[in-house]
Amino acid sequence: MSDASQHVDDMEKETRYTIIQMEDDEDNENASSIFADAKIELSRMYAEFRQWIKNNVNAQETTQRLEKLKTDTALLLETTKQKVAAFNQREDVKNGKEKLNEMTGKVTNAFSDGVDELMKKDYVVKTMDTITDTVSAIREDERVKKNVKKLKKGTLKAAEKAFEGLQRVLDTKDEDD
Repeated sequence: MSDASQHVDDMEKETRYTIIQMEDDEDNENASSIFADAKIELSRMYAEFRQWIKNNVNAQETTQRLEKLKTDTALLLETTKQKVAAFNQREDVKNGKEKLNEMTGKVTNAFSDGVDELMKKDYVVKTMDTITDTVSAIREDERVKKNVKKLKKGTLKAAEKAFEGLQRVLDTKDEDD
């Protein structure tokens, strides 16, 4: 791959990454079509340039076309930013964001109220206390502690054996060289 081709590939990857970053930073998923269109346009521009460069070897013209590609790429990014900004300024989008925030607050409050109400029930409190007591009893059980220690020792032994086997394999390769 020539330096020019590598440079063009790097430019495209960098621009694609920038578009993806813009998309990730955008909190409105409805704007995704704008980013999809930008990616398609980016692919088209760079594919056309690659096709053109296959048939042309004039260094001066290639340099001019490459500069135009850079300019067009910057214009594409700026246009994408403007389209997203214009999209976000639309009244229906603003109203939708407000309604979404309002509904999210209502759902959160309702969920919180439901949990609070549930925690007031005696059977739930008793169940939670029983679970807490059971977990504490299991954690403090000497048999459990003993078996956890055995498990740790067994795991460490298995890891040591695997490491020793890996060392033997690696040492053998060094001797072959």
